[in-house]
Amino acid sequence: MPGEPILVVDDTPVNLKLTRILLVNEGYKVMTATTAEEALELLKSFHPHLVLTDIQLPGMDGLELTRRIRKDPNLKDLVVVALTAFAMKGDEQKAIDAGCDGYITKPIDTRTLGTRLREHLGRRNEAAAAPPPGEVAAIPEADLQALRRVFLAEGRDKSRQLLLDLDGQFSANEAAKLVHQWVGTGGLLGYTAISRLAREAEAILLDRPLDNAQLREALTALALAFSSPREARDTPIPEYVSQALAGKRVTAVGLPAAEEERLGIALERAHATATFFEAGYDSLAEDALSADLAVIFVAPEVDTCAWLDPNAPLWKKMPVVLVGSRDHLLALDPKVQGLAREFLMDSWQPEEALVRLSLAQIVKPSGGARHVPLSPLAPGARTRVVIADDDATVRALVGTTLKNFGFDIETVPDGTMALECVRRTQPDIAVLDVSMPGMDGYEVLAALRKESIPVRVMLLTARQQESDVIRGFSLGADDYVVKPFSPMELVARLKRLAAR
Repeated sequence: MPGEPILVVDDTPVNLKLTRILLVNEGYKVMTATTAEEALELLKSFHPHLVLTDIQLPGMDGLELTRRIRKDPNLKDLVVVALTAFAMKGDEQKAIDAGCDGYITKPIDTRTLGTRLREHLGRRNEAAAAPPPGEVAAIPEADLQALRRVFLAEGRDKSRQLLLDLDGQFSANEAAKLVHQWVGTGGLLGYTAISRLAREAEAILLDRPLDNAQLREALTALALAFSSPREARDTPIPEYVSQALAGKRVTAVGLPAAEEERLGIALERAHATATFFEAGYDSLAEDALSADLAVIFVAPEVDTCAWLDPNAPLWKKMPVVLVGSRDHLLALDPKVQGLAREFLMDSWQPEEALVRLSLAQIVKPSGGARHVPLSPLAPGARTRVVIADDDATVRALVGTTLKNFGFDIETVPDGTMALECVRRTQPDIAVLDVSMPGMDGYEVLAALRKESIPVRVMLLTARQQESDVIRGFSLGADDYVVKPFSPMELVARLKRLAAR
């Protein structure tokens, strides 16, 4: 409950300060430490009810800190929650094995941090009082802006230094620790693009042998992001997403722990709830079939489970969204693929999940950006597609693939020609690259919707920023595919789009 003492352990000053401000504003008594050794010294005189510790600390790490806490009989009632990184596979299980009571995956969602810590403290003290639903303590804007300025300035300098060090003295382990800090801090401060790029760079740094070319590209992208950051703010959920999901109950099956966490956070924002089941749970159980929507994780070890049986009653009871890697989803039984209402592929983001689930729940979002109603194409009819992309290789690859699958296609190299082509040929689907020079894909999409041209629109984008996804759907897009993509993924999505 508010007023309870908490110790936060993190070696990143910005993370530490922001987390402290957030928890103090929610009424907690907060102490901080930058190392595990400092935390153990503090625990001799300070007796918190909960310790929130990053796993990756200099010297003694957060796992060893937890083990030492568990060995101390004076600290037996202390709740320990670990901060783990999504890119570090296995961190969650390591945290539990070390004795942690739970974990929170970076980047931290500041809107739900207080609620999640209250849940852990509530298990310690069942009498803990929860605040009114939706109550989130505000962080003073002046404090946020100051922390953001420090974060961006340090990030610019250090990312550039990493690039210089690549040609000389370079330590992959030290660089991994640094970008790991940016994953969490970027997320806390609202710079989700920086957080995502840092997570990608961290994954490259932890892979062996080290791919210097790929790393240089990732660090360059990070340096540019620090120099020209996207506005740090929460992207509002489109009204049609909120309308589609508010109050809905979701059955989620077989998701890994980190993905359960992300999905739960996303659904909280849309005022929806999820019940999580193991893949081996009886798919005929009444509690699993009573939801409004189902999300099922697809992986080789679960592809024969009852949930993925096309004859299971689940498929007739509710819309189903399949989650997993692109390769696993595309290798799934075509019958099951055809029954699924939507897909969530690879490293999906919470806002993307909300959009996909809302599209699975409704046929078409309603709103001013939407186009005139469309009927599914006649069975057997050839689907006419216009492809607009300034990359000649992409046009050739996509065009050849779609022709081989029976689509009639026309390709154009820019947005202006795409708009003219759609007006002239009235195709069934327009596939638009977002980042074309001149008139980009968003502008073409907006023009098509303004003119109420009856065409389905799919966006091709190299951007995985959540706000970019939501912007596309808010303008009236019907679907999108993130580059690099599999041609088979594009074919699958176009077939599903044509059938809507």
